[in-house]
Amino acid sequence: MSNQTVETRDNEIIFTRTFQAPRELAFEAYTTCEHLMNWWGPREWPLSYCKMDFKPGGKWHYCMKGPNQGDESWGLAIFKEINKPENIVYTDVFSDKDGTIQL
Repeated sequence: MSNQTVETRDNEIIFTRTFQAPRELAFEAYTTCEHLMNWWGPREWPLSYCKMDFKPGGKWHYCMKGPNQGDESWGLAIFKEINKPENIVYTDVFSDKDGTIQL
């Protein structure tokens, strides 16, 4: 079970979630493709692609496939700060399959 709060500031969205799990395990679940493939996104839009360079300045490129033929949503996260196991600060944007940011 988890508890989530959402805060908005200007053009930022800040999600805070609390889990009943060891901190290191929760951090690993959010920072490895192996684990993200099992839970990221809505159930109807599971991850079909995940590549991550988990370090400040590194990127996480991913794709969620929808329930209908051809439905897909590509994203690109750029890590700004990593404070293991406390928090991760990143920018998340829409991209194409090549990782080019879509405005």
